[in-house]
Amino acid sequence: MANTISKSSFVRGTNCHKSLYLHLNNPDLKDTVSASQQHIFDMGYEVGEAAQHCFPGGIDASRGNPHEVQEALTFTRELIASGQKVIYEAAFSDGETLCYMDILVNNDGRWQAYEVKASTSPKEYHYTDISFQYYVIRASGLDLAEISLMHLNTKYVRRGELDVKQLFTTINLTDLAQQKQHEIHQNLQALQQMLAQDTTPKIETGHQCTHPYTCDFYGFCHQEEVTDIFSGLKSVKRSKIELLREAEVSSLDEIPPGIRFTNKEWIILQGLFKDEVNRNRPALEAFVRQLQYPLYFIDFESMQLPVPRYDESRSYQQLTFQYSLHIVNKPGDEPIHKEYLGTPPEDPRPDFIRNMLDQLGTSGSILIYNRAFEPPRVRELARDFPAFEKPLQALLPRFVDLMVPFRSLHLYTPAMRGSYSIKAVLPALVPHLSYDALGIQDGGTASLTYLSLFNDSDPMLIQQKRNDLLEYCKLDSLAMVELLKQIS
Repeated sequence: MANTISKSSFVRGTNCHKSLYLHLNNPDLKDTVSASQQHIFDMGYEVGEAAQHCFPGGIDASRGNPHEVQEALTFTRELIASGQKVIYEAAFSDGETLCYMDILVNNDGRWQAYEVKASTSPKEYHYTDISFQYYVIRASGLDLAEISLMHLNTKYVRRGELDVKQLFTTINLTDLAQQKQHEIHQNLQALQQMLAQDTTPKIETGHQCTHPYTCDFYGFCHQEEVTDIFSGLKSVKRSKIELLREAEVSSLDEIPPGIRFTNKEWIILQGLFKDEVNRNRPALEAFVRQLQYPLYFIDFESMQLPVPRYDESRSYQQLTFQYSLHIVNKPGDEPIHKEYLGTPPEDPRPDFIRNMLDQLGTSGSILIYNRAFEPPRVRELARDFPAFEKPLQALLPRFVDLMVPFRSLHLYTPAMRGSYSIKAVLPALVPHLSYDALGIQDGGTASLTYLSLFNDSDPMLIQQKRNDLLEYCKLDSLAMVELLKQIS
């Protein structure tokens, strides 16, 4: 008896046969769903609900429970037969395939389907997704005229009430879906043949394990991978590491002459094999000389919302909700700590700006760790809040990236393992400072924690989360103070 292959199973299986086989036969081997993964699922639901407002008056054929497949299939047929014009989560099956269509619309007798994605652009696997749904719906007997993809429009800026028509970009993919029907049929046959086997397919781990998303069997499939001295080593090209492994290199002298390394790679390998610390004193001294007191060490935290909640915001814009600031007025002074943390559900940005501008003054170097984050946020704040544009723009020339001497390996220790992330550099150089005992240990968790405050009602829980956020961000800016001491 053939397996019933759903849309998600089809996409999974075309990406990796082994993943689909395990999904249907050994689902208990899956990795535990992380908080970040659950957040992605939740964002998908939020975007799906917003898209329904583009086609009001619909009825949910799944009745909120897509696991009741037969009931959803029957209810969908009943809704179609009764003349319902808009159906959400319409269920279709031809016996061997199954799909739920996000939005199904009868437009003057022509059935049109809309698949909603919480992304800001179409992805390659979306085309497979859409084409499979087109196949199933038509195979089930409905004369589907069009099928389209709806994704978020990052050019839409919310001002006032949410305009769902502008929030989404709709792309008609009917022609593409029709062109892929033979391919869909062939892949379905291949998947059914694979699933009929009694043994798990032997598939090597590789690119498909993390693309287009991380497989939920990643832990299972990678558990027996051999770890060695190269495991987790950063900033050395992967292909070169594989050559070193093949040659069973265990010292610098054993490196084959045909492998060429950059200066940075060579510093990392010297640290790996000879436990050498690299300290480029002239470069470090030059970095320190450029700094002007008072010194301001600042770290931002931000959140991303798929559906804009505030005026002057866009889908997935990095919305700053917190900062921690340590100020050193002159050499040898103890740092003074300042901080800001927003209060959901209010837009945190206006008070973020006011407090930050007041505390950063008009002169002195502003140290950050990774120029790719804070300066763009300041530019966005200046764009979205024109009343503060001039003082915000004036901050930009004052930024100094403390990551530079570590990214350039001007100061490098073997404990960094080739990484210049602050989470790798800090424990290597300042081991008494650690994130390990904190309730929050990374920026992703900080963002999710802040977002969870939108729905919390327990005052004690809210206060605990706020304390965790403040302690985490405080360590980020304090870490920069201590790292500067290491290079001074």
